[in-house]
Amino acid sequence: MDLIKRNKANVQRVFDEGFSQGRLEVVDEVLAPGAVDRHPFELGEPDFRSHLKAAITMFRAAMPDLHASVEDIVAEASTIAARVRMTGTHTGAALFGIPAEGRPVDIEQFHFIRSDDQGHCLQHWANIGAAELRSQISPS
Repeated sequence: MDLIKRNKANVQRVFDEGFSQGRLEVVDEVLAPGAVDRHPFELGEPDFRSHLKAAITMFRAAMPDLHASVEDIVAEASTIAARVRMTGTHTGAALFGIPAEGRPVDIEQFHFIRSDDQGHCLQHWANIGAAELRSQISPS
């Protein structure tokens, strides 16, 4: 498999296997050991791998029916861009301090990833749609 196809496949795996299926092992399989995320981490999250596993766990606990689909993905050499749609129903744990009230969620995210020559993520930038998500689950 050439590098561009491998890069796209690894990004797809994070959303299919990680977010949609809850398989946290995929994080270790597709992120380079020193991978860097350009989001601030929560306390107790020492690195990007821990941060991503915590995010997957948090979203799946809040929305047990969470589904993430990669709607568009393009790659050029070691850079990958993906537009992702996340849908679910907030019926589980509180999310961002907001208790579940059964509200539907449908958000769009944008991700840029730089990979190494093995297709492992080295750097990640994103707009994860947090403001849109909060507005969808907040009481009116």
